[in-house]
Amino acid sequence: MNCEQARTMLSVYRELKDGEFDTTELDVHLERCASCRQALARDTFVGDQLRALPVIEPPPDMHAKLMRALASEHLQFMQKAAPGTVSTPEFLKPYLHEHAQSTHQSNLFSAFSTAETGPLPLIHAKRKGRPRSHMSNFVVLGLAAMFLMVLMMGGLISLLLLAQGSARGVAHIATSGGASINHPIEIQQTFYKTTTSYQHVGSAVADRDNIYYSAYGDGTDSSWMLLQLNRATETSTPLLNTPSNGPLVILGSSPAWIVWLQYDNPIVQPYRNLPNVPQHLDVASWSVRYLSLTQLATTGTPARPTILLKGTFDPSTAPYWVHAPIQGVWFTHNMLLLAMLDKSGIGRLFAYQLDLVGKPVATQVATADTGHIFTSPTANSDGSQLFWGDEWMSDTGFLNSNIWTQQETNASNALYPTHGRWAGHPAKITQQELFRSDGMSFRPQIADDTLFWLSTATTSTSANGTPTTSGSPGVSTPQPSTSIIPRTDTGIYAPPLDATVRGQVFMQPLYSDTLTPPVSLNNNGLAFSLQVGTDFALWQGDKGYEMYDVPSQVDVSVGHILDNATFLAVNGNAAAWVVNNASSNTKPSASVLPTASVFAFNWPK
Repeated sequence: MNCEQARTMLSVYRELKDGEFDTTELDVHLERCASCRQALARDTFVGDQLRALPVIEPPPDMHAKLMRALASEHLQFMQKAAPGTVSTPEFLKPYLHEHAQSTHQSNLFSAFSTAETGPLPLIHAKRKGRPRSHMSNFVVLGLAAMFLMVLMMGGLISLLLLAQGSARGVAHIATSGGASINHPIEIQQTFYKTTTSYQHVGSAVADRDNIYYSAYGDGTDSSWMLLQLNRATETSTPLLNTPSNGPLVILGSSPAWIVWLQYDNPIVQPYRNLPNVPQHLDVASWSVRYLSLTQLATTGTPARPTILLKGTFDPSTAPYWVHAPIQGVWFTHNMLLLAMLDKSGIGRLFAYQLDLVGKPVATQVATADTGHIFTSPTANSDGSQLFWGDEWMSDTGFLNSNIWTQQETNASNALYPTHGRWAGHPAKITQQELFRSDGMSFRPQIADDTLFWLSTATTSTSANGTPTTSGSPGVSTPQPSTSIIPRTDTGIYAPPLDATVRGQVFMQPLYSDTLTPPVSLNNNGLAFSLQVGTDFALWQGDKGYEMYDVPSQVDVSVGHILDNATFLAVNGNAAAWVVNNASSNTKPSASVLPTASVFAFNWPK
């Protein structure tokens, strides 16, 4: 299916959904084509705003009044026309008869006529002098209806211009009368409370149907478990046959897989008393494992976890400002991108092809220089464009970062044969280059084929990464007034140092006819802790959280629902967070079953 066929089906998308037509081919095209997906989101946004407008209901007697006015006008027209040239519509005959009976003026010429036969022809005397203007009831109603249509069309045109424009902010519909209608877009949180002996949640991710979380119970020798919380029934199901002695940290999930980090040896210090940024004093062995969610959904029983990667984190060989072996993961199609540090402290970026039957196939994408690490791997929808951060600490103690990219393109016609077996099969060329080389670009992430990143430069830089003004590294900016909320509980897993970097959020579409310059999103102070979902970006600011919807290109109101969160994890089209209070850390009595509490929201709703 091409874009023209897809746009034709999108014009009747609601009718196709209501009529239960097969839209599989259209859905597959929407997953590949960002422009058609953006057109659907724009049309859906306009339709929702139109349906939110107040319904205009005419008075009950408007139809009868309109018919009487039409009957009066038709009667006058028949009196002026030649006999037999004008016929009377069937729907006006009852009102003509009623009009003839209700008139108080005696008309000798029409006294012997009926509504069925029509009036007799009249011979009017030539009127002397200037005729007086007369406006009938029908004309008045017509002018009123025309004025109402102008008002409605003016509001509709303003709404369409708003949806097509690139202006950001809360949806604002201007009317011709100078008034305005505001329709703020807000997220809606949902609270889940489930009964489980693993009541202390350390990490979590969510989708529309389930929340996957790792938690541990009470006691000095408490063990860890990976669980699935059904959002409809609020019941938790363990996903592991045996609990783990070491902490479990969920790294991310897709519709088919969930990946987590598992420490083989437990942390010696108590979990609740760890500092915000714990220092690993000993060598820690770890493994990255994954589990099939497809088999879990079809059979109802968890599959056996598969070890993706094993390693050892040695603080003596790793950079002094790095406290964790895994620096980020990203799912695209059936591929997993993973940035990590090996035993020697070398940063590496791998691409894994996950398989339910065979062993995962690993491909090393890049290796970092000495003293550098790779962070925040991300990719577009088809995996042809990869981006990742390259961070290092300067001699003056400032954290710096560039953004690398790997582009996969077709070779030119001169590089592959035009005849024979391989004709028509162009070779793929993979190129790696610096996307931004200013040393002030952090945390690249892609939402709806749009690249987001955090820049500590004072002004915007060009698309090729050449800075136009001087900036300062993220650690040199002033501290924000709000506390930074990490992706996982800091008492379990140390957050990366770039989570504290503060600057401006920039975005740039990956697919466009012309090279568009980056656009700054946050205008109210500094931003930090940038995370993205499938179609949105979310970050902290000096005045709370801010959110941006990519398909509709509007801001989303977050409010204060995340102010007391212990951690927040955005994953796909949902986000999950935990609010720990004093009561959640106290041991319940024997008569009260232990419970775990998690918050979540979906976007789009």
